[in-house]
Order: sequence, then C-alpha cells, then structure tokens
Amino acid sequence: MTEVLLTFAWAVPLSEREAEKVLDGGRDRGLLAHLDGKLGEEWTAAENFLASYTTPPRRRVLRKRTGGSRLSIRIGAVSLPCELVVTWHPAYHAMTLVLATTITGRATDAPAAEFDLAIAVLQSLQGRETANGADGLHGGYGEKSFPSLLKAVTHIFEDLTKGCGLTEGLGRKGWCVELRSHDGHPPAQRVAADPRPFYGMATSDEGWRFVPREVAREALGPSWGTRSFVAAYTMAGGIVCLNSKDSDYVEHQNELMRGPFGAAEPYFGIDSDIGGLDHGMLFILERVLIRMALADQWLRTAQREIQALADKKKSPSRTRLLRGSLDDILEMLHSVLPPEVDSLERRLVTSMGVERIIAQLDRQAEAMDEETRYSYENTVSARVTRLTVVTVVLTVVTIVLGVLQVLVSL
Repeated sequence: MTEVLLTFAWAVPLSEREAEKVLDGGRDRGLLAHLDGKLGEEWTAAENFLASYTTPPRRRVLRKRTGGSRLSIRIGAVSLPCELVVTWHPAYHAMTLVLATTITGRATDAPAAEFDLAIAVLQSLQGRETANGADGLHGGYGEKSFPSLLKAVTHIFEDLTKGCGLTEGLGRKGWCVELRSHDGHPPAQRVAADPRPFYGMATSDEGWRFVPREVAREALGPSWGTRSFVAAYTMAGGIVCLNSKDSDYVEHQNELMRGPFGAAEPYFGIDSDIGGLDHGMLFILERVLIRMALADQWLRTAQREIQALADKKKSPSRTRLLRGSLDDILEMLHSVLPPEVDSLERRLVTSMGVERIIAQLDRQAEAMDEETRYSYENTVSARVTRLTVVTVVLTVVTIVLGVLQVLVSL
C-alpha cells in the first residue's frame, strides 16, 4: 500500500525578540510543546545526519495541554492525522510553519482517490474554500471550524504572533508530497508508466487525468535521487518524491555502521509520517522558502527607503546601510547544503524562481544606488551653495568693516 505524506510549509522573517515571544508565549499559553517522542527522534536523526548548524533550529509542535494536535483536517466524517511544527531558524532569523498529514487508501474508496484528496488538501492550504457544508473539506483549530485549511493555519499564526508587532504574513509557501511504499522497487518506472497523478500533486491540478502524458512527463523533467528507490521531481510549488525504501536497505546500512562505528545510524531506519524528512527534502524546502521570504522583505524595505529618500525623509547613509545588507541576502541565496542533497536544492531553486528574485534584487539595488547617488549629489550641491553664500556674506561684512574703519580714522 502506498501512503501519501503531504507537508506544506510557510516561511516568515522573524527577529530573535519576536521569536522569543512566539515560542515562549506559545509555551506559556499551552499552545506549543517541545518536539519529542517518535516525531522528535526522527526529526533529530535526520537533522543530525544531513545538516550542520552553528546554532540549531528551535522546533516546537502545536499541542493541546492534554495531548494531541490542536489542528484538525476533516472531510465529511473522515479525519486526517496532522501535525503543525513551528520552527525558529536563528541562522536566518526566520520562522517556518510546517503542516504534515498522511493520506492512505483507507481514507478513500476509489482508484487514485488518495491523489485527488491530496490535491484537494493542497488547494485548501492555498485558500480554496469549501461550499459543501459539513461534507466538505474543513480545517479546525480548537473548537473553531474554517472553510479552508489556510484560514485555520492563518488563525493559528495570528494567535502565535499576537503582540509581536509582526508585519510579515504567510506569503512564501511550498509543499513536499512523498509517496511512501516499502517494496524497494525503482519508483522512476512508475512515473514513466503514467506521470499524470504526480504532475497533478506537483501543481495541485485536480484535472490531472486529462493532461496529456507527454505534457506531464515534460513538466516533471528528469528525476533526482541518490538511491535506486528514491525519485524526486521539483516544480514551482515544491517537490514530489517517490520513496520505496525497504527493510533490506535498512538492515544493510545498519550492518555497515555497526562494524566501524559500533552502532547503527538512526537516520537509515527513519520511516516517518512527515513527508520529505527522509533524504532531507523538507529541509531543502524550508531553506529555499526562508531565503525567498527574506529577499521579499528586503525588497519591500528597499522600496520604502527609496521613496523616503526621494521625499527627503531619510539620509543616504541609512540607505547605504540597507544596501550593504543585500550582500548577506545574496550570500544566503547562493549558500549550499552537503553534496548529497545540494544538487536537489539547486533544482528546487531553479524551479521556484529564485533566479528571478535575484534579478529583482539586482534591479532594486541599482535603483537604490542611483537614488542614493542623486540624493548625495543634491546634498553636496546644497552644502556648496550654502558655503558660497556664507563666504560672500563674510566677504561683504569684511569690506564694510574695512570701510567703516577708514571712515572712523578720518
């Protein structure tokens, strides 16, 4: 049986002060808890193996005081399991919200219906609202029900950030859909046979059955994978991955690790309900979204600074300081992960349009440089004019005083 593991992520710039209010405030109000148990162990194993941090992310999960998720996904009488993980990334000064759910054949009763339901969930997370009453797809938060999952998550986000003075919203988003089986078969063959459902989940296109196979195949492009049982495809919305890791692989890897290191590596045994956690695809998605969100924030700030500079409300030195911070953003946009997964991140960067954002940053930087230069030249010109006037006045005063001195001496 194939499970559809769906994770949907948002990235928001967040300062350290704001992060303390969100995480500590969420804890004090009984909204957030530490990521522990099986979920925490798997997440830690994946991060320890695939990532390297000077300061590790601080991850929390949305929880009731009595246990269980505060967020729910319901379609009619069926409830889907779900978690919402809230993370502050100190290296980037940004926060991610990751919603994870699992859809199985048991939750559906028609061929390929799990794909249709996954696409419906993706559309609800992007704001599409149900008009089907109690039988429709709803998001729940506490005792409240919402006509879309986006409204439910937005309500949670506003609740968590209450009192922070945060001006950024849930703008940058993306998803990772992992189709999980355990047969060890090369998944690329499955996509080659019929790429349409995978195209549908990559683009949240409910009409995938009517897409020509060659169109779907060309849109997905070549697969990525460093194992024969993994195939990942990047699109503008995120990543679709097929993972058929079986017990033979886990046992083989564990045996290899026991010899030289004396213990099995926990990462190889991960069989998580979080789509994209295996092979680090979720970490890649988080990184790309964070960098795009920070670039968006810089662009908006730059536009305000240029307008303020044109209106003479800001000094050129402040704008030059902002211009200098662009180097940090660009360095972040070009930073890479370990070689094993770096090539996938580069693909996602291309698919999600990071190059277009870099071009926007360059254009805005040029406009800022021009406006700063114009303002600086005007400032210098005005100072020279004032200095000239003062010099003339002093000269006239000196002449008058000289004449008066001559007259007095007579």
